[in-house]
Amino acid sequence: MNLRVMTFNLLTSTKQKRRHPWRLRRRNIARIFDQWQPDVVGTQEANFRQLKELSDLLPNYDFLGEGNLGGSMAHSDNSWYCATFYRRDRIRPMGSSGGSEALWLSPTPEVPASQFHLGTRPRLVTWNNFEIIGSAQPFVFGTTHLEAVNSWHRQRSVAQIRQHVSQKMEELGENIPLFLTGDFNAVAKSPEIKALMDRDRPNEPLNDAWAEAHGVESPEGATFRGLGLRDRLGHALLGPRRIDYVFYRPRLEIKTVQRIDFEGLEHRATALPSDHYPVCADFQLAP
Repeated sequence: MNLRVMTFNLLTSTKQKRRHPWRLRRRNIARIFDQWQPDVVGTQEANFRQLKELSDLLPNYDFLGEGNLGGSMAHSDNSWYCATFYRRDRIRPMGSSGGSEALWLSPTPEVPASQFHLGTRPRLVTWNNFEIIGSAQPFVFGTTHLEAVNSWHRQRSVAQIRQHVSQKMEELGENIPLFLTGDFNAVAKSPEIKALMDRDRPNEPLNDAWAEAHGVESPEGATFRGLGLRDRLGHALLGPRRIDYVFYRPRLEIKTVQRIDFEGLEHRATALPSDHYPVCADFQLAP
């Protein structure tokens, strides 16, 4: 039984809105969904209006999620969602709302829009419980978007995520597949990514699908593309960066893991889908 998982930072509509307007980008994003037919997609950074408009172009998909500003600000264009799209013919939420859970990465995770000190904006992780239709195979799916600037913030967030993964395993059992997708704003050799996988630390570790499938890092795995002059300068100074991940547990058979490039998707030269490349991973869950 295969499961195709994707992670995709969709780029909020309030950025690059002149050179890369959302009204053009959304159609190219929909083309990626149509071409790759992922079963479940963890998205980051889009606001609620973007998600609704993208959903209108994807009749076979529904989505669940929460905006980082929460509460009355959740539908603001400035509220970045961690949202999950899923194929209705393949996947269904377990329970009335898929066991949806939103936790802010902060000392008070149940408080909407809370954050660790010196963060650039509130950050969160959303979780949903799904099952594959016709198989009764359950799995847990999460998506997150970590702090962009402060490494200490990311390390605190990773420790919190690991603790919550362990709680999930205690509730649901160690053998249930769990996936965590996201824009982690950190390269594979960073302390925060290593900490997420470190088996000598407390709480449940995760596995990096790209690293398991491809081994050493290479420019072909870099996921931050960028769209403007500042991004080009960043590339020149920092080099290619793989900062978007599909993590999973327990050990599963990986069929393929691919970065999805944008060749042939330009509606016009100024309508690239996003400043991040999506990553798509195929897993074998059961015979």
